[in-house]
Amino acid sequence: MELGQVNILRRYLSRFKEIISQEYRREVLSEIICEEIFRLKKTKRNEKIRLLDYGSGYNPILIKKIIQKLKKKYRFKKLKAYCYDFYTEDHLKKLNKEKNIVFEKMSKFKDKNRFDFCLIIDVLHHVGLKNEKKIFQLIKKLKTRSKILIIKDHFQYGVISNLLLLTMDIFSNYGDGTKIPDSYFSLKTFDEFLNKNKLYEIKRISDKKYYKWYWPYVNNSKFQFMSITKNMNK
Repeated sequence: MELGQVNILRRYLSRFKEIISQEYRREVLSEIICEEIFRLKKTKRNEKIRLLDYGSGYNPILIKKIIQKLKKKYRFKKLKAYCYDFYTEDHLKKLNKEKNIVFEKMSKFKDKNRFDFCLIIDVLHHVGLKNEKKIFQLIKKLKTRSKILIIKDHFQYGVISNLLLLTMDIFSNYGDGTKIPDSYFSLKTFDEFLNKNKLYEIKRISDKKYYKWYWPYVNNSKFQFMSITKNMNK
């Protein structure tokens, strides 16, 4: 299913989700990501920075916030973001109105493209963590095209946390037509993922809350993490 090709009920669910949970999440995410980009590139703010947002989503407001903050708050002068997902032609016409952001279908992702940072924000569990070969091929493709991978995902700790994260994912993604996962990383499997994919973890951020107080369980920072990584062979 291409993103957004859903019935009326799912469309209204998507709008409801936007209102009550996504604005705060994007604000926190964009601030963390911009801080990390600034930390790694603060001496090169006059150089062109190329961002890849892989799996940018049906309503890709996050990348717009990131570009705005990098320009206004962190004073980066030359920025370009390339965003890929399963978009329809009609959706692309609506999205491609930004000067510094290009939206494309997944099928348009080319081998020759090179980036400074690749954002993989809550994407890997939707690809399917049990499909290790597919994950390995994806990471191999992304890490050879980008100097730094910024991975945001979830940790589960057992059956109960798995079910609660799954419920959150259904609420957050069912309305957009996004594939619903069945499992998430554990602390152990994420370390194994880093080793298998030959990724060096520069920094792990696991003390942030991405949801407001009225989401008492999913707001627990132990279920959310961000990992700043790079190719171990570079």
